[in-house]
This record gives sequence, C-alpha cells and structure tokens, in this order.
Amino acid sequence: MLAEIFLRDFVFDCFIGIHDFERGVRQRMQLNIVLQVTRMVPPRDDIALVLDYDYLRLQTLALVKDRVFETQEYLLGKVVDIAFGHPEVIGVLVETCKPDVYPDSAGVGCRLRLSRDEYQALRQQGAWLAD
Repeated sequence: MLAEIFLRDFVFDCFIGIHDFERGVRQRMQLNIVLQVTRMVPPRDDIALVLDYDYLRLQTLALVKDRVFETQEYLLGKVVDIAFGHPEVIGVLVETCKPDVYPDSAGVGCRLRLSRDEYQALRQQGAWLAD
C-alpha cells in the first residue's frame, strides 16, 4: 500500500537568495510537499488518528520567520527534516519554487524525493545538513 498526503502550492514570504536584488527583501516561496505515511484511513473519524497537516505548515512558517537562506536547496533540506520529524512519515517529496525571481520564467526551484531509510543513511554518513 502506498498512502500519501500532500500540501500543495503552500506560499509564504521569506528571506532567500544570493543576488543583490534578493538580499534583505522578503520574496515569495512556494512549496509542494508529498508525505508517504504508514497509514491513511483511520478506524474512526478522529484527527488524533491521522497525520495533521498543521504541523508541517506551522513548523515551516516558524523556520522561515526570521531566518535568512541563501539557497533553496538548504531550505528544502530543513523542510525534509521537519517532515521526517513525524514518526509516521516514511518518504517525502519536497519541491521548492521561487516564482518571482526571473521575469522570463514561471519559477525556479528544486525537488527531492527521499525515503526515511535514505534520509537516515545520509545523516549517519554526515552527508546531510550540518545544523
């Protein structure tokens, strides 16, 4: 069984970028997040029995509130950390997009698909985020 929940086109403002015109200015970011979970349909209609999307939204908003990011790739990694912070998440697909950085494109971004096993292996090898 493959059970997935998603947060689509989650848009917020944050400090991100390496170009002079991006520094010190909040800009729109868009996230798409798919979480593979161990169970989907609860035995009864009770929010305590399913993964609540709010943790993903609220922790991501807290992450970007005052922090400055240079790269989308690093922000993506921090969102992956948040996602795997929930024990029922066994896989993630996270996509970031800066929709306003270039006038001649709909957006630029990055995407990563990772299983919990791959994530844990990268962390054990020291090949994941330093902080």
